[in-house]
Amino acid sequence: MPLETVLQEITKKGEEEVKRIEAETKKEVEKILAEAKAEAEAILKRAREEAEKDGEALRRQEISSLNLELKRLMLGKQKEITDEVFRKLRQKIAEMDGKTRERILKSLIERNAEDGMLVFVRKEDEKIVEKIIKDSKLNLKIAGNISALGGVILEKPNGEVRINLTFDEMLSQLYERKLGEVAKVLFG
Repeated sequence: MPLETVLQEITKKGEEEVKRIEAETKKEVEKILAEAKAEAEAILKRAREEAEKDGEALRRQEISSLNLELKRLMLGKQKEITDEVFRKLRQKIAEMDGKTRERILKSLIERNAEDGMLVFVRKEDEKIVEKIIKDSKLNLKIAGNISALGGVILEKPNGEVRINLTFDEMLSQLYERKLGEVAKVLFG
């Protein structure tokens, strides 16, 4: 076998070996690239899912915060309106006509006073209360004046019992009891 044939044979085998190595390398590179691509897609998918979860959590948190702020604003407005309703009610009580005032004072005294009690009344209502006391069968005495929208304070002479029947006190108690109900009526 001539040298040239041997060289051709070696070259041929070398080229075949190079082609085989290139093919194997190409397959290995394709396999590595496919694995890398799959891993990258998995990482990207997880990142998207996490971003969506984070985005959803952030969205829910934002909605929750907005709802809380809206409720706070609504409660503030409801309180303002409720306070305005009671302010107008106080004004109506202050502007009450004499006959209505006398009827209410008479009812308060007759239902709550005991013989010998002291009566504290607004200076402006003193004459009305004197008339009510005179007409009643109870031994009552005006003991002083109070600063109030109206009504009376009844007190036993020994100070053991003091009944605050002022319009201010009754309105305050009504406000506390009815605040929820008034808000419900006004705001559903």
